[in-house]
Amino acid sequence: MRRNLLRTTIPLTVVCMVLAGSPAVAQTDIEEQADRILREMGEYLASAEEFSFRAEIDFDEFADWGQEIQYGGTATIAVRRPDGLHVVYDGDDRQSRVVFDGETVIFHDLRSNLYAMTEAPGEIDAAVDRMFDLYGYSVPVADLVYSNPYETLIESTDFGVVVGRNTVDGTPTCHLAFSGETLDWQIWIEDGPRPVPRQLVITYKEEPGAPQYRARFTQWDFQPRLSHHYFDFVPSAGADEMEFLPVQDLPVQEEVEP
Repeated sequence: MRRNLLRTTIPLTVVCMVLAGSPAVAQTDIEEQADRILREMGEYLASAEEFSFRAEIDFDEFADWGQEIQYGGTATIAVRRPDGLHVVYDGDDRQSRVVFDGETVIFHDLRSNLYAMTEAPGEIDAAVDRMFDLYGYSVPVADLVYSNPYETLIESTDFGVVVGRNTVDGTPTCHLAFSGETLDWQIWIEDGPRPVPRQLVITYKEEPGAPQYRARFTQWDFQPRLSHHYFDFVPSAGADEMEFLPVQDLPVQEEVEP
């Protein structure tokens, strides 16, 4: 696992091409070019000591009466490797803040002004895994904050291709498509010397109605100059502490969106 890798050179420019008449890729195969572009993106993010970005998120859920409803929100994510994470989410379903300082993970529900704390000594990967495994909560777009984003994204993926070139919010990108047993997903990666993700679409193909999760990424900053105190949690006035509910005690019908 790659930790605290600081590159001193600019990564190779991502070149996105689709060869006319290229042979079909066999199922369970990942096209070499698609794998290379995704790997370069993962290495670029892994090489950064700290960074921040914004994600505009929307996702599908089915209402009790059977209609597909689209919910949305905005997440602001700041990472300082190896043990600093700060996420603020403002959405239809919740307003929340997650802070990790290398010792403790705090989830703060901003609407109710309740917060919960759990010990999670170590690095960001372990903290995010602990939150999901024990409490069923996933940090928005968590795959991008791991120490090895490529490894996390490619896990359980058995098919992948370069779809072509596209423009996302005026930025040229390489459009890649991947598939696994339970998920289909697409990612648009900036085409140039800074291969950051610009858009992500996940299709939960085994869920009824194949709902989707979509995110557009903006405001990438690799010199945010985050202070150590940015990852300290100070309860707001009137905040009350609560306990995390272990995932085995959650009602079966409830699922927490990533």
